[in-house]
Amino acid sequence: MKVFKIINNILISLLIIILLFILFLVIYSFIQIDIQKKEYCNLFGYSIFQIETASMSGTMEIEDIIIVKLGNENLKTKDIITFWQDNNLVTHRIININNESIITKGDINSDVDKPITKSDVVGKVEIIIPEVKVWKAVFTDIKVVISSVITLVLFILLLSYKEKVGEKDV
Repeated sequence: MKVFKIINNILISLLIIILLFILFLVIYSFIQIDIQKKEYCNLFGYSIFQIETASMSGTMEIEDIIIVKLGNENLKTKDIITFWQDNNLVTHRIININNESIITKGDINSDVDKPITKSDVVGKVEIIIPEVKVWKAVFTDIKVVISSVITLVLFILLLSYKEKVGEKDV
């Protein structure tokens, strides 16, 4: 029973740490984007974006999430980058680099984009998190959120009750 209690305390502590970290990320992003009016959040040199078009279909789909390492250093052909073009953020693959100009193209596009410079580059895509659309739909459904919270509270109460009953028996 003592081992169960230790494991229980570790799991609850871990869950609290994860939830606090997520809360920190949400608040930090809110401050940077809504209060400081930045175009995107900079968290330890990385930012998170959501794919909005199918121009990179096959590699990234609409509503996939990408983690971008901010900066324009060490870019090479075939890297996928996020950059500014006509006041929009675009994520495409580099197909050619000529001195100061960078030529990009969406994987399913037939034409190349107009050339950009290194100063237009926001960063290089490091991680693609696919199929976020399904999870987003599930976890933004109020019924799922309420059910999850109630289940979590009941689970914590159950563990707490077992600990108290176990202490009385000893």
